[in-house]
Amino acid sequence: MAITLQIIGHKKSGKTLITTTLIERLSKEGYRVAALKHDAHNAAMDVPTTDSARMSSAGAKQVILQSATEFFFHQKSNVPSLTEMVELLSTDNDFVLIEGHKEATQYPQILLLKPGEDPTNVAYTPPLKIGSIFNGTTADLLGKDAIVNWCYDYLKQVKGDAG
Repeated sequence: MAITLQIIGHKKSGKTLITTTLIERLSKEGYRVAALKHDAHNAAMDVPTTDSARMSSAGAKQVILQSATEFFFHQKSNVPSLTEMVELLSTDNDFVLIEGHKEATQYPQILLLKPGEDPTNVAYTPPLKIGSIFNGTTADLLGKDAIVNWCYDYLKQVKGDAG
């Protein structure tokens, strides 16, 4: 079972920066990493005018786009729960990183703050750590490197690979 960590915070708090940097670091060491991105704005992965987007727009409830090396799965209804998606990703990966889903409390979280934010107004439960890529916050971890290093050490410790 993969080790899971949520990176939460408001829009433009640095979630994607931290998540992608952490993925790069873990991947370079040979770990298999899955990412699950929450979007509260009903985004779509299909690019308009592509065949897969046209199939979806025509009414297909599920579309799989397959190439020689990748596939993308698009489903319009019956969206699986966060737990079901994490379980699906856990089977083939060492780590699952969740960006967002701050309302979910079943996974360990690191909270990213923007200047002037109060952690109690962002997180539903106390996070493991509070970080910020900005100055002028009450965060425990300041700067991208400090946050990524803490997340990396935490994940390796939980996995039992701490060195």
